[in-house]
Amino acid sequence: MIKKLLCKSEVIGELFIADSFMKRFLGYMLRKAPHYESILFKPCNSIHTFFMKFPIDVLFIDENMEVCKKIEGLKPGKIIMPIKNAVVVIESKDGRFKNISEGEKITVV
Repeated sequence: MIKKLLCKSEVIGELFIADSFMKRFLGYMLRKAPHYESILFKPCNSIHTFFMKFPIDVLFIDENMEVCKKIEGLKPGKIIMPIKNAVVVIESKDGRFKNISEGEKITVV
């Protein structure tokens, strides 16, 4: 399912919803480049970048849809342990979330 990701009423881009085991399992793994602008993993509070070939930006989102942690330029082969209060993770290509800050509310439509 494709939706739109917004922050401060500005469209950040298209968002693929990964809400099943297989969709969450695959994500951006084994791709040479992102095949979706962004992917929302639900439920999720930790990630790894094993078997990825490019850096990504990551937003950890709490139940109020606020950014509780932001990581820019996360390189392949890394592990991010569970983030307190995160219930959703959004991944995108490196640089896409540069104008989003921790504490800001995001919207999915």
